[in-house]
Order: sequence, then structure tokens, then C-alpha cells
Amino acid sequence: MNRRLVVAAGGTAVGAALVLSGCNGDGTANTENMKLSAGQALLKTSQQTGQADTFKADLTVTDTGDENGRVHANGQFRLRPELTFSAKLDEFSRNGQSVPGAKGQAIFTGDVLYAKVPQLAQFVSGGKPWLKIDVNQVSQRTGFDVRGLVDQVQKVDPAEQTKMFTGSKDVRRVGTESVDGVRTTHYAGTVTVDDALNRLDAQAREKVGKWLPKDRANGKITFDLWTDGDNLPRKIVSKANGSQGESGSVTVLYSDYGKSFTVNPPPSDQVGQLSMGSLLGGG
Repeated sequence: MNRRLVVAAGGTAVGAALVLSGCNGDGTANTENMKLSAGQALLKTSQQTGQADTFKADLTVTDTGDENGRVHANGQFRLRPELTFSAKLDEFSRNGQSVPGAKGQAIFTGDVLYAKVPQLAQFVSGGKPWLKIDVNQVSQRTGFDVRGLVDQVQKVDPAEQTKMFTGSKDVRRVGTESVDGVRTTHYAGTVTVDDALNRLDAQAREKVGKWLPKDRANGKITFDLWTDGDNLPRKIVSKANGSQGESGSVTVLYSDYGKSFTVNPPPSDQVGQLSMGSLLGGG
């Protein structure tokens, strides 16, 4: 799949939520926001989501480029005080065909990543189903930036996503709709890549900008955002078009804001180490 296009569509689409109590999951509308302009309401959502710490996310990525791919994943995430998550990739297809061995599970806790991916089985010692990767150790020994990869999970949170959207000059309020039984307000608009990046701080802008189109002044992201009564995203759909007519979209459904959860490593007898020799081609 076209990684640059997908991330351009998603912006920072896979993350976050809050430790705010009393989410209006009963369908209560936020009438206060109706008094604000769409741009003001979007800014308020961005500020509120900046306090987000825990959430569940259901992610679907599609790409209509050469590989015509689709990815579906879901998981629980905690951003603070330290990144912790448990996620599952249950669909990965190209040209309508499932990619063998690409599905899997991942657990990250205490700077250790546990992965259960059929394609990695040959690199796991003892024939164990789970692979244990010490993020810092692997980065040092192989030069592969696993830490940077994991950190991307922390950077792709709705706070940055909605902050990017506040650069829109045409955002509008569409109406009220129900998302997974929660009454939400639907906003829609477009934002140029330049305007989106200018809303981020320097560190976030550098990381996100690596995957966005180089033609930032003319590149454009189309978005739809559904927020609940606590001004928190319940659904985000982002789309982008490439120079060759291909398109990519990312849809994220959020739930369980602020709910505590526990991430436990797999049983020790099911966990093997990464076989560095096999990984590096040394047998």
C-alpha cells in the first residue's frame, strides 16, 4: 500500500483519548457547542482531546492505488504516563486477496514489544508463538529503529489529528448523528497539508511531515469528524488523493475514553527471543 498516501489521509489517525470522567455516552448532545462556529468547536475539541490518555480504537485503512489494499486493526491504548497498548491486525489484503501470514497481535508494555505474527515465526527461538523484542536492545544491535516505530503510536493521537484539522478554512457543521449509539455532532471540511502541519509543534511537524506529500501547498486532506457531548472524537474519516489518481482513506472509531485497562505479557512458556542470526541472514 502507498504508505505516504495512507498517512496523508490518516494524518495522525491512530491514537488516543482521555482520562476525563463522565463522557456523555447516553446520547446527550452538547448544546453549548451549537452556539460556536464550526471552527471554534473544532478548536475546542482539539484542546479537550489534548488531555486524552486512554481509549479503544478501531481502524480501517484503504488504498485504491496499484495494490488496492485494505487493512483493519483494533486495540486498546494508553499514552500516559507511559505508552502501553494491546492491538490486533485481523485484515491485510491486496487486490482483494488476503496476504498470508500478515495478520497478528502486538502487546507493548514496559519498553518490551511482544508480537505474534506468522511471518516472523522463523525468527523466534524454540518455535514459540510469541516473539519478545526489547525495543532498546534491538535498536542498538541491528540499527532498526523499533523505538521510532513504537513511538509513532504515541504520536498518532486524536489531539494532533484534530489540531491539524483546525487549519481548515472551510470546516462546517453537517448536523447531529448517532455513532455506535452515541449522539454526535458531525463536522466536515478540507485542509491543505501546509495549513495542517502549521498547526503542530516543531517535533510533531517533523515526524508527521515525513509521510505527507511533498507538494504541501497544493496537497489537500478531506476530513469528517464526529464529536460527542464531551467534545471528544468518536469517529474520524480522512481522505487524500495522489498525483496518479490513486486515493487513500483512514476511518477510526473511538470508544472507552478514560477507562482503565490492564495489559499483561503472554505466558512465559509461549514467548521466544528474536533469533538475531536468522533475522540478519546468518542462519
